[in-house]
Amino acid sequence: LSSPHLTFAMDTEVMSLDLKNRGPVGNGLVTCLTIYAGPSLDTGMAPKGSAIFIDNLDSSCDLLLEMSEFLESSKYNKIWHNYGFDRHVMYNVGVDLKGFKGDTMHMARLE
Repeated sequence: LSSPHLTFAMDTEVMSLDLKNRGPVGNGLVTCLTIYAGPSLDTGMAPKGSAIFIDNLDSSCDLLLEMSEFLESSKYNKIWHNYGFDRHVMYNVGVDLKGFKGDTMHMARLE
């Protein structure tokens, strides 16, 4: 992911969290992270422009930690879907997100 000129769209999926009774701080299990940066992203592992899907379950548990350098870097612009939630659940697994440039939940409210 050595493309600091790109903007990355980011989203997590989480399980084991009942939001009616508990918040995301210290709770929930991040099951996956999806990253998309448009047609020019070339990971060298998939067709150019493919989304990156990081499984974090079962034998892949803690795979997100392998992405820490990217996720904790301000060098890469990242737009999240529900950043406040994602920031908490990622911090729960030991990742301190940096490079925040926007949140689609907030953008949806703009007129």
